[in-house]
Amino acid sequence: MIHRRRLLKTAALGAGLAPFSLSLLSEARGRMKIVEIEEHEVVAPYQDYNAETLFRYHGLSLQRRVIYVVRTDTGLEGYGESGGPLRKGRFKDYLGTDPFDWMADTRNLPMNMAVYDLMGKFLGLPAWKLLGPKVRSWIPVAAWTVSRPPEEMAEEVLDVSRRGYHWLKYHVDVLQNAIDQTEAMQKVAPPGFKIHYDFNEDSNFEAVYPVLRELEKFPVAGRIEDPIRSEDRGGYRLLRQKCSIPILIHHGPHDVFMREGLCDGFMGGHAAVGHAMKLSAMAESTNTPFMLQQTGGTINQAFLAHEVAVFPMAVLDHVNGCHLWKEQVTREDMPVVGGSVALPDGPGLGVSLDREKLKRLAQAPRPRQTRFLVRTRYEDGLSIYFRFDPDLPGANVRFLNPPGFGQRYSGFGPDVPGPVPGYANPVVSDFWDETGSAEFESMWERTAEGPVWEQSGKP
Repeated sequence: MIHRRRLLKTAALGAGLAPFSLSLLSEARGRMKIVEIEEHEVVAPYQDYNAETLFRYHGLSLQRRVIYVVRTDTGLEGYGESGGPLRKGRFKDYLGTDPFDWMADTRNLPMNMAVYDLMGKFLGLPAWKLLGPKVRSWIPVAAWTVSRPPEEMAEEVLDVSRRGYHWLKYHVDVLQNAIDQTEAMQKVAPPGFKIHYDFNEDSNFEAVYPVLRELEKFPVAGRIEDPIRSEDRGGYRLLRQKCSIPILIHHGPHDVFMREGLCDGFMGGHAAVGHAMKLSAMAESTNTPFMLQQTGGTINQAFLAHEVAVFPMAVLDHVNGCHLWKEQVTREDMPVVGGSVALPDGPGLGVSLDREKLKRLAQAPRPRQTRFLVRTRYEDGLSIYFRFDPDLPGANVRFLNPPGFGQRYSGFGPDVPGPVPGYANPVVSDFWDETGSAEFESMWERTAEGPVWEQSGKP
């Protein structure tokens, strides 16, 4: 049963009602029209220590972003952003419309940012006032990375903790051993630092529970996302009974999981503002904590902060990726202090565009992949080598499940030997690039037709 007062409050949020005067909103409607949408694809440099790994893991698909500058007939500009690549005219339906017509829009997160920026600037109010009553001024945030060898995961923890983060999220993959990674991270983690593991929603209780049982031994293990397939409700019940690490659901029906007590919290991934409002209402009605996950720089992080500022149950550490890039297109930074960022207090999103930076990052040359091989080595002496192009459609290292590369991603040829895919196999993988060495050049030629494997160094 939902408490009546809570129902009324959450229903108001879901309808897009805000704490300011409705008469003010009525007066504002019809006095502003969107007349132009600038679109700028930018490629900002990554941080030095993991730039090569991120580029080889995800290619340009992660590094490219699109900055939107939405102009109105009043002279005001609103800013939004999305992951790339640029698709010209993507938001042409917004041209000629009133930004106030898009309150609680459920379609397009990048345009949500821009129209709330515009509405706030027009009214001289911060964007959160258009979303609901403020419940916090500091927004908990988490860093994010890809799965790397254990010593490199330790490097990730050291870097982001020095920059103020208390949480690090990453997708586990079957090319690394999650227990070995955790052991390395535990050795360097400051007191209280935590890891958020995303298990890709691709396994079952029998395969995952032994891994979680090992992770429970490490204080740094903080939460588990999508440990098994979402349709396995019985498996989730068992995991919640047996596992002490909090379990989050992302790829599954949030309302069902909350109502049936199958999760300790949930994630709203890349949710448009109207959808995020509905998730917040569901979370408050069931007393379930949740987090948002988006991808972008300071514009994106500023909008996320305004959302989280008014969502009472948005108490988990939110993922944005803002920390990945050396440079932003805004004049303002949003430094992480004690694991949180401050809610901007200016009108709209509270951040301004640096046109010089925008132009430079839009004109920056697109990086190109150099030659490398993925080298997967098992403890028993089996080594597998294969080429990988992260820019091909559907290519993603975390979905490569040997044996059986060809089952998940065409282009890898026949199946390869090895144990049943799992997150605790005795294996470590890296990107091998000793270009010019006889050993690398020989293996590069041998992998032209697909994966090559050796046992204890013998073909």
